[in-house]
Amino acid sequence: MELVVNDNIQLKTIDHENAAMLFPLFKSDLKEISQWFPFDEDYKLEYDFAYVDEKKPPFDETFVIFYNGEPCGRVGLYDYNQDKGEIYLYYWVASLYRRKHIAIDSVLTVMDYLKSLGLKGVLFDVKKENEHSIALINCLSDAVLLKDGASGQIYESPLQ
Repeated sequence: MELVVNDNIQLKTIDHENAAMLFPLFKSDLKEISQWFPFDEDYKLEYDFAYVDEKKPPFDETFVIFYNGEPCGRVGLYDYNQDKGEIYLYYWVASLYRRKHIAIDSVLTVMDYLKSLGLKGVLFDVKKENEHSIALINCLSDAVLLKDGASGQIYESPLQ
């Protein structure tokens, strides 16, 4: 599946080919990414391939972000709650591609996609120190802080 964000940004369902294309950027940012996500420094491309082979769209899905035709990040979905109509969303944009509105534009496009599927809300699990992600979430209309825990915060952005 492909979602067109704008003339410069497209989101493509992760597959073996685009996971492999993105992996060098992921590895180069892994030390930073590990602050926010539970990745070991010995993370291997084979782990992404296993995910690709086992995922169950549309609610267990990852999109590779392409900027001007080059892979530069991901937007992913996890922990779908069918009863509440909510799903968690994460994103990552490689350090070489930041400050180009890629993250916010991609997140908003995925949120529109989720709304078209009838979901009611998107959740974000963010560490308190992740100021950039919190700033992005605060740009979303009607985003609210649901839980303020010792190690992180849960935000919700309604889709309805």
